[in-house]
Amino acid sequence: MTDVGGQVTRLRAPWVSAVTADAVRHFAWGIGDDNPLWHDPDHAAASRWAGVIGPPCLLYAVDEGTVAPGHADRRREVRSVDWTWWDVLREGSIITPTARLRVEAERDGVIEQVGEVEFAGENGRLARLTTTTARVSEPLLPIDDRPEVRYSGEEVADIERRILAESRRGSETRFVDEVEVGALLPEIVKGPLSIMDVVAWCAATQGTASVQDEYSDGGLHDELATGPELVSWMAQVLSDWAGDDGFLHRLEVRLISLPPLGSTTTCSGRVVAVDADAQRVEVGLVATDQASEVSATGTAVVLLPSREHGPVQLPAG
Repeated sequence: MTDVGGQVTRLRAPWVSAVTADAVRHFAWGIGDDNPLWHDPDHAAASRWAGVIGPPCLLYAVDEGTVAPGHADRRREVRSVDWTWWDVLREGSIITPTARLRVEAERDGVIEQVGEVEFAGENGRLARLTTTTARVSEPLLPIDDRPEVRYSGEEVADIERRILAESRRGSETRFVDEVEVGALLPEIVKGPLSIMDVVAWCAATQGTASVQDEYSDGGLHDELATGPELVSWMAQVLSDWAGDDGFLHRLEVRLISLPPLGSTTTCSGRVVAVDADAQRVEVGLVATDQASEVSATGTAVVLLPSREHGPVQLPAG
């Protein structure tokens, strides 16, 4: 019987336990994020944060987030995630994760487990991640039975063109006063997904994983992007748009399918609400594959500086 509400002991130590320049750089490489705020010490030193900080989803390298113990005969299919960040991940911080299983229930032959991981630094809480995992008996479609993704030369050229056209706000401050409902966020394109992309993610976040590690579906053995990897791509859309002075406070994502090798994922967003006094912007997100099929949907809250109220105040909330 699983102990609902109790702390869950992880079977292996965190792959990353401290925010270091190397850990930040490796994670950013692992998701294909070339933001100089993560890579360039001089750029980071000149930013509002006055030093290296990590991408919000770097915490996936501290704890993969799936809290789904027991039921060894069932695989772990992440259905949704709910992130809340209260502070940035500053270089030198030691991070301690605490995992708990909050809910376990069975319906129509599927066991649903809702787990929570709290991330704390030396000065208090940094973030909380709630993950809903379905424990299912059906195996993943065998790799050899998956349809092969093929592209024409024109399609490959279009993917390259879109990747090279990606933009980032960077050091140019985006003020909440200037954001309009309906505005589109610049899209990012990931793919065609190669085995080296999957290896890069695993190397940055977990090392060589096995079924016994209780991670969710995806990764090197499954030849799929993982749920946390897809969530991290969606977070990159927000970081690129918000700029160096913005802060990603909330991110909720519903996962529909995991990108297989050869797939190309486009992540995009649209502003759905603005509260200038609270310095909050709500964003709707979607990830689609090369056939325009939806892989994930999400909502987010981004905090932005205000010309009237000043910079974002942290810790948030």
